[in-house]
Amino acid sequence: MNDGKPCSSSETEPLMPSKPSHLHQSFKSYIQTALIAIITASVAVIIYVSVFDTCNGPLDPEEDERLRLNMFWTDLASHPCTTYATREYTARLVNIPSCYNHRVEACMATPVKIHGVEYMPKWCEDHGRNNVIGHWEVSQHEPDCASYWTWYRDLGCTSSGSGQRRIEHSLENIPSGGDWKEFCATTPVSFRGMAFTGAQVCFEKNRATRGQWVFDDESCK
Repeated sequence: MNDGKPCSSSETEPLMPSKPSHLHQSFKSYIQTALIAIITASVAVIIYVSVFDTCNGPLDPEEDERLRLNMFWTDLASHPCTTYATREYTARLVNIPSCYNHRVEACMATPVKIHGVEYMPKWCEDHGRNNVIGHWEVSQHEPDCASYWTWYRDLGCTSSGSGQRRIEHSLENIPSGGDWKEFCATTPVSFRGMAFTGAQVCFEKNRATRGQWVFDDESCK
């Protein structure tokens, strides 16, 4: 019954707050999902940058030296002779850390022992972490690669009044599979007080490799 007094707020306002709308809940969920995605992406970027810098950035000299000292050669193999008294060798560098991107530098700085002597690689091939190949050309203690000259023959003056004489030799002990032109051009010889690092002219005759030299001779003038 109305007695003329104004109504209190408790009689006109709801006693319990209304529930949030479905749209409000969806928006709140979207914000939470977006925040989680941003935080996750940020953490991933930080981890990636840290790993990338470790793999590709400059290494501390002491750490780099420590890593290299743990690397070593395996699968050392000899190959055919390449030139006079010289044989090629190859080996594979192992124990390289998965996140080490200075493999060629490490290869070139790691010696290998051949015939009891340590040699540095002449060149390196990087085919991946477990396939770094070093190449050596060893010119000591390789007697099977040492060709030599025989059958000295004086062919006389090149022509009348030329002032030059021609000498011919036959090349022996060319290694199996060796390039006769390469061995002819690199097998040293000495005669008449002169020394040569190889023949001036190379050719094959009667299934033999021959070399010739032309030099000044006063008696041919």
